[in-house]
Amino acid sequence: MRKDLLIKLGILLCMAFLFANLNYAANQADLQPIKTNKDKLLTLAVQGQVAPAEPASSYATTWDGKAKMTIGIGGINYNLKIGDKVFGWASGDRATVGVATEGAGSDRARSSYLNFTSIGNEVKILSGDAKGEKGIIIGKFRSFVLVHFDDDVLELLAIGNKLHVKASGIGLKIDGFDDVFAHGIVPDVLEKIVMKTTDGKLEAPVVKEIPADLVSRGSGGSLSGHWHIQTSYPPDIQKYGLDELRFGDLVLLKDIQTDYGKGYYQGGATLGVVCSGPSDISGYGIGVTQILSTRFGKIKGRIDPSANIGKYLGITMKKPVPAPKTSALKTNKDKLITTAVQAVVQPAGSSGYRATYDGQTSARLGTASINYTVSLGDSTYGWANADHVEPDVTIQGRDQERAGACAIAILACIGNEAKVLSGEAKGAKGYYIGRHAGSDDLAWFPKDVKEKLTIDDEIQVKARGVGLQIESFEDVKVNKLSPELLENMGLKIEGNQLVVPVVMEVPGRIMGSGIGGQFVENVDYDIQTTDPQTVEEFGLKKLRLGDFVAIRDHYDYYGRGRYEGAVTIGVCIHGFSESTGHGPGLNPVLSALPGRIKTVIDPYANTVYYLGIRSRQ
Repeated sequence: MRKDLLIKLGILLCMAFLFANLNYAANQADLQPIKTNKDKLLTLAVQGQVAPAEPASSYATTWDGKAKMTIGIGGINYNLKIGDKVFGWASGDRATVGVATEGAGSDRARSSYLNFTSIGNEVKILSGDAKGEKGIIIGKFRSFVLVHFDDDVLELLAIGNKLHVKASGIGLKIDGFDDVFAHGIVPDVLEKIVMKTTDGKLEAPVVKEIPADLVSRGSGGSLSGHWHIQTSYPPDIQKYGLDELRFGDLVLLKDIQTDYGKGYYQGGATLGVVCSGPSDISGYGIGVTQILSTRFGKIKGRIDPSANIGKYLGITMKKPVPAPKTSALKTNKDKLITTAVQAVVQPAGSSGYRATYDGQTSARLGTASINYTVSLGDSTYGWANADHVEPDVTIQGRDQERAGACAIAILACIGNEAKVLSGEAKGAKGYYIGRHAGSDDLAWFPKDVKEKLTIDDEIQVKARGVGLQIESFEDVKVNKLSPELLENMGLKIEGNQLVVPVVMEVPGRIMGSGIGGQFVENVDYDIQTTDPQTVEEFGLKKLRLGDFVAIRDHYDYYGRGRYEGAVTIGVCIHGFSESTGHGPGLNPVLSALPGRIKTVIDPYANTVYYLGIRSRQ
């Protein structure tokens, strides 16, 4: 009896398998290749350049009323690639995939680069160390054209590198589907994706179908820009599987038209490519570059989890390799966005004689330029006529009108690699070591490199660290520290406290210039050194550039100010001052409410030792 049942079951399974294969074959027979007018398309040369990153210059307000530092839009993103998950990147908000590029030159030239380029167009690099290398367009976001380059090319790229594109794709039509709009995609790629059915529709493989309820206003005209799949309502993320999406995935936006404009149209549909990550801001979310649109129900989706533009462009999608563990301290470093930021060596300025705190006059110097005398690890005190003396090399961003809003001011973290891009020292490497107020960033280079540097030489920093958190201490603000530097600081955990080595402690009451504000990423603040008795009491003349200092009763999470019992750890980035309310400047790097940070005195708690620039004597 049991044997008969097994035989019957086997027959049924065979029949089911045969039926499924016949059904699949029948469905495939219903699909026919599309034909296009590709032989009639114009191909025109347009020129662009690698665009700078565009981090927010203040905290954004999330859908639930929280403050968030948002990063990831624009620039050279080293670790956001086609095939990677769109969720999970620290502080990422609408983070763009690949390398963001923009038109170069006049408004006319910039517009043609944005509007005439298409997914699948080849991109050739015209300048810089990567000159002659090639990439491929993978999407559009806002005013950016997004390009994929191989990893070895990424390492050679620099912001501002010139690009050449043979733009083709505008005017693309599918035979028999004149009312279907093709947008910004080359015909050869479209032909690999879309097939026509016997019932007069176009069918495309998609990872997800997205209802119009989730689709928010698109930006820009229909030739460029993108749509948003809203991610500000958490239940939608699970319900529609949005957390499964990857950069480059094909999705179908239902009841959405994208022809001469963008909007809701019942029965319409837009086929698009995921080009950016999610957002915590109301009305925003996962970016989608449109490639095909109908108002008349001519497009339908077929669910295919492998439907990714990378597959159709021939891009190898590598599986992420976890970074090796180098510290017992557990962090989210594998989730940090790494992006390029750029600056130039800043010339020194002179304001003549100025009044000191006690009414004397002094000609002050020491800020900006290349400091051949003072380096990281040297004293903050005792330099002739020095005021706010800055060590090593002072650099400044140029991608925004205000230096404090430039990408380097916000994204660069102490310990990040700095590389010289131009001049006699081209190719030399050092470290980003901090930020002074709203105008000057600081970099360390070896002495022989400083001898070769000149004013206006270009410096590029591989920025990584914004959003860094320590496991089980997520309430402790980590600011402006690279994960490598954090791991080298010798932090320990005792119970529910983070034990941090510092050179000295100072009371919050002697903190001065820079106190207050609502942003800690790009501003330092000063230990006041205009009261001789206070300087003597706390031994401030012993302070060195790069020292880690504990500030008692200050909490610097979203701003800089008093909170009894709280502790903030700062890194000293400039020297003494004789101006009232000023003194050695500290970049806040760790801050916590009472009971979470414990300090221990260590005379070697200095960046110069943690980065291996000097050895302990």
